[in-house]
Amino acid sequence: MRIKDTDLKHYIESTHISEYGKYYFFEDFIISEIHEGVIYNWEASQDIIEAAEQYYGKNLPICYISNRVNKYSVNPIDWFKFFKSERNLNGYAIVSYSENGWINAMIEKFFFASKMERFKNIEHAILWAKNVNLDLKNKNHLNNNLISF
Repeated sequence: MRIKDTDLKHYIESTHISEYGKYYFFEDFIISEIHEGVIYNWEASQDIIEAAEQYYGKNLPICYISNRVNKYSVNPIDWFKFFKSERNLNGYAIVSYSENGWINAMIEKFFFASKMERFKNIEHAILWAKNVNLDLKNKNHLNNNLISF
C-alpha cells in the first residue's frame, strides 16, 4: 500500500522526490517508495543520504523502511559501501507484497550488518522502527546516567 493512500500521510514531516523514488521523512524514520524498474545501488542512494543528512543531521541515527510497492533491483553488495561510509542507521525494514520480494529481502539480509526485518504491511514495519529507535534512546539515556554517576 502506498503511503499516500494511508492515514500516515498526515504524519509526513517532509517529502523528497528524486529520479529514483519518493522518500517520506517522519520524526525518526524514512519510508521509501522506489520507482518501477530502478536499479538501486550505491550511486542511486547518494541522493537520499544527502537529503536525510540535511533534514535529520549527520549524527542522528534513524530507521529506513523500504515500502516495496514497485518492482526494482537492489545491489546488496553496495551495503558494504554504506557501512564503510559510517552512516548512522538504527535499522532497516523491508515491506514486501510479493514472494519474490521476500526472497530478495532474505538475500539483502546477508549483507546488512545492523538490525533488519521483513514485513507484509507498512504498519508493522513502522511499529518495529519506533521500537528500535526507542530501545536505542533508552540505552543511550541509561549509558549517559551511568557515566554521570
